[in-house]
Amino acid sequence: MAASNISYPHPVLGNGDDISVGEISPDVAYEISDEAIHLSIDQLISGHTEIDQMVQNGEALWHLRIQCSRTYMRENFGVNDDRFEVRLKGEDYEGMVDVEISIVAHEDIADFQPEGMHDDYEGGTFQLRAGEVIGLGPTFRFLVDKVYDPLKAPVSSLVRITEGEHKDGPFTLTLDDDLIIVRLSKSDWHEYAGISTRVPTVVHSAIVLPALAEAIRKIHEHTDTLWGGRLKDLLEANNIDEGAPLAAAQEILASPVTRTINEVNATLDRGEA
Repeated sequence: MAASNISYPHPVLGNGDDISVGEISPDVAYEISDEAIHLSIDQLISGHTEIDQMVQNGEALWHLRIQCSRTYMRENFGVNDDRFEVRLKGEDYEGMVDVEISIVAHEDIADFQPEGMHDDYEGGTFQLRAGEVIGLGPTFRFLVDKVYDPLKAPVSSLVRITEGEHKDGPFTLTLDDDLIIVRLSKSDWHEYAGISTRVPTVVHSAIVLPALAEAIRKIHEHTDTLWGGRLKDLLEANNIDEGAPLAAAQEILASPVTRTINEVNATLDRGEA
């Protein structure tokens, strides 16, 4: 989980040392199925008497934002209790899901002067408008992986090949997304589109093999991604040694170089070259 550190025109609990009294540290639990995600959050208290009282009085609310970068789903909830439960539609979420927790003003608040303000605020008072942030909690992250079988999953569950912005040159690799993203140059993409389904073993050898080997080499830097979790499961389920990335990638792809050679030889024998 991660917390924000942003500059605000007024003191905000949880934002650096703006306010020294209190701490937002809720408990987040979840159960995931293909049909739904059951999310429960306990301990929605700030430990700051004035701010907790503002929530109880309706002057402030807990604001919960749940979003998924892969599906672009975002849901917001306002809560005035110390516990929250929700059932989210499973079809709306896949990959990494972020749960952001904060406290916001529910109405305009005059003379906001919370206990424990940093000396930089010089004992001043602040006028808050409805919607302005009062407290910041951590951002929780969890992974939604839909019925992934590491013994049967295709390579497409790990790697996506797409068109890049560059006109020519080598492909680029992105590992901080849900899937391993291979971006081909525009000229290569044009050619790739015509052969990807006709000679898949060539594609595996020329593109997927080096991309997968590099991903295995850096897997421990990307354990919070969808592909990182899937690839680790695949390696463990098949007893593949990740310590030798190139060999591991070839084992996952079922000896792509050998299959490419066999395919080329068969094509030559048929006189199709």
